[in-house]
Amino acid sequence: MSEQPNSDSIQSNSIAVAAAPSISRLLGLVPILPGESVDLYQASLETLIEELGARSVLQVYLAEKIHECLWWMRRYEEQKRATVIAEMASEASNGLTLNSTMEESDIRSTLLSNKVGVGVEKAFKSRDHTLESLRQVAMAGTSSSLFQLDQQIALQTKILAGLQGSYEVAFNRKTNVERLRLQNALLRRNLQSIEVEAEELSEA
Repeated sequence: MSEQPNSDSIQSNSIAVAAAPSISRLLGLVPILPGESVDLYQASLETLIEELGARSVLQVYLAEKIHECLWWMRRYEEQKRATVIAEMASEASNGLTLNSTMEESDIRSTLLSNKVGVGVEKAFKSRDHTLESLRQVAMAGTSSSLFQLDQQIALQTKILAGLQGSYEVAFNRKTNVERLRLQNALLRRNLQSIEVEAEELSEA
């Protein structure tokens, strides 16, 4: 009698299956924009693929699209911060007697790094501003741009929800196939046991 696979061996084999290759990499697509880290993007993508348990080509593709949505949401959030900071730097440097272009660039770089030095504080005071009041003015002045960025984030959220639904369908389909294979293997084993018992009874 040939040995049939048991549930443990079937489960271990399904877990051991390696993930399918990246569709984007096979097509030669460049997922990042200038100034972004390709290593950070790839590490983030691989973490998501592992977290989702993506193994088939379809699952890996959907995982990549999910990651792309998350990455764009991250970009928009960073753009919101940069927009407010640029407006703060513009407002703080407006009317200064020094080279306004250079002064605005210095202020913007300092604010982006979250390190407000003495020079920047003097620039604020010369415009009768504190850091908090300057931020309020900047947010009011950029409300339209921030609203547009929030709309883009909301759009990516909708796309993300659709992709997550598609992934769940693809994942459950693979899970159901594995479950059916396991059930069939157990059924064959049980049938063989019944046949053996029947043969022993008939010989007796």
